[in-house]
Amino acid sequence: MMSDDLKLTDTFRKIFLAGVGAVALGAEKSKAAIDSLVEKGELTVEQGKVLNQELKHKIDDAAADAKAKAKENVKAGSGEASSAPKQDDFTEMLDKLTPEQLAALKEQLARKDATDTEESKND
Repeated sequence: MMSDDLKLTDTFRKIFLAGVGAVALGAEKSKAAIDSLVEKGELTVEQGKVLNQELKHKIDDAAADAKAKAKENVKAGSGEASSAPKQDDFTEMLDKLTPEQLAALKEQLARKDATDTEESKND
């Protein structure tokens, strides 16, 4: 009878130790999985920081370029930002006009000349 009790106790002991081992193994695997996720999260945060810095530098560079171009335009335009169209732009635009549009433009220019002439006589 004693050997049966020992066998039963030994069986319970083995079951208990197997359960403890399974829990320990599960804890180790869980810890490894959690560490892996934390590491991936940290990498993602680091990547985000790097991308943020790159974006900031690109914005700063673009702002510096815009300032430089604005200064060039001011110098080229005698103190005004050079947004006026160039002669080539007018020529190209005139080439695209239909005959009706060209006639309307000529009428408008004639009226403008007449108005300017009137104003200069009154001065």
